[in-house]
Amino acid sequence: MKHKVDVQNWDRKDHFEFYSRFKEPYHGVNVSIDITALKELCKKKGDSLFMTYLHRAIKAVNNIEAFRLRIIKGVVYLFDTTHVTMTIARENVPFGFSFVAFNEDFAVFEAEAQKEFTRVRQSKGLDLSVSRENVVHFSALPWIDFTGITHARDLESEDCSPKITFGKITQKDGRWLMPVSVHVHHGLVYGKDVADFIQNFQMQLDRPN
Repeated sequence: MKHKVDVQNWDRKDHFEFYSRFKEPYHGVNVSIDITALKELCKKKGDSLFMTYLHRAIKAVNNIEAFRLRIIKGVVYLFDTTHVTMTIARENVPFGFSFVAFNEDFAVFEAEAQKEFTRVRQSKGLDLSVSRENVVHFSALPWIDFTGITHARDLESEDCSPKITFGKITQKDGRWLMPVSVHVHHGLVYGKDVADFIQNFQMQLDRPN
């Protein structure tokens, strides 16, 4: 469900109108996330590390109101929930796009994600029908311990969905670290909002269950 934002009485009005005039309104950061506790938990429980950190990432996204804001035909809306669209690697053919609805229950989320990822791996081409307004664009580069990343974007479109990329997990000084990049529309999401997401994501990763 979505709710129209009264932009004229919105405390972000000036910033929204200013940055919405930019051809490239996105800004982004690259951070190193400590995934040590989650790695140990997943090993103990036999859970997929990737599925678990993806679930905790979208959970953190939904905890930050600014990450649920979208622009639709010039109108700002706040969604109750945002979901996952993820690039999925295929064997010998280019990647595909997937859609997974967020669910608080990890078991339900994982089951739906596995089913969707299998569907995409067995298909060809790009299924653009999975794209929706209330999604976050996730991708993973498990081969690269990157320190920065950019995205291919249609600058003439109304694209405003956050883009989050996970990188290669490496061990440093006894801790397991993963690079994470976060790119967001500056008219909707500020630096403090990004910091709040990163803090919440780290908190989700450190949860003991």
